[in-house]
Amino acid sequence: MATPIARAKKQQPGGLDPAFLQEWADRNLAAWDALDAEAVADTCTDDIVWTDPSVPWPIRGRKELIKLVNAFATSYPDLKITRVSDPIPSPTEPLAIARYTMTGTLTKFWPFTNMAPTGQKMSVRVVDEWVFRDGLLASNTTIYDCLHTARQLGIVPPPDTLQSKIMSKVQHLRARSLRAKAACPACGYHKNHTH
Repeated sequence: MATPIARAKKQQPGGLDPAFLQEWADRNLAAWDALDAEAVADTCTDDIVWTDPSVPWPIRGRKELIKLVNAFATSYPDLKITRVSDPIPSPTEPLAIARYTMTGTLTKFWPFTNMAPTGQKMSVRVVDEWVFRDGLLASNTTIYDCLHTARQLGIVPPPDTLQSKIMSKVQHLRARSLRAKAACPACGYHKNHTH
């Protein structure tokens, strides 16, 4: 069961109390450091919506969030989240921005995108947008450079390699197909044509 921090009652009109935010962020970070899925979920509302670029759909609810944290713990057993600065509360809304660095080695299958383990390490700067309700996190949106991360993990090949040239050729073929299916903005016709 989630336990909101009592200081949440001290929200400024429309904004977040910095002391509440710091206490919540410390508890949440400790849960992530321990890769304790239940403890992470305990900082969130029952209907949490969690958006992360490594998952092709939003995670909804505590049960699904627990699955996500457990997937991180399994796939990146050395996952480490290091705060870059204290979270920044909004003075007018119940939200905050947090900046941190995430490191970890992909040693096991990543279930959300069918990615095989590469044994490669990532180190990526991350920004989270947190939206709170009643002292708990109601929405999390994670933002980071996915291409840079995929290159570090060996999912996307480095530029100017044979693998990247093959990937480029495949993209060109797919682009041709997509253009042929795209509707003409002038008339709505669904094939390549001229006016």
